[in-house]
Amino acid sequence: MVQYYIHEKEMLEAAKAYQLIYDTINKATPEKSAALEEKYPNDRLDAFRNFVLYLLISPYDQAKVDLLKVVEAAYPRELDKEERVGSFVRKLLTFELMPIQED
Repeated sequence: MVQYYIHEKEMLEAAKAYQLIYDTINKATPEKSAALEEKYPNDRLDAFRNFVLYLLISPYDQAKVDLLKVVEAAYPRELDKEERVGSFVRKLLTFELMPIQED
């Protein structure tokens, strides 16, 4: 489905699909989680990163803002691990316009 949403340029839907993938990996039983980590070592991190990045590049609307607030509230540890992605989420929630250059 992710490929379909990206092809159709529905970035918010692609982000939601990656969120489902990430949540499914996190809710797996310890045995299945270990098997997934062994077979696909970076899938958890990639799924979260893609979820947030596609959310960030989706068109600005209320659904995007609501999902960004969910990301900030429900995934604080992940945002701390991914510092750069987390900073963009926080900036988008606090500023309407982001500065081009940061000091």
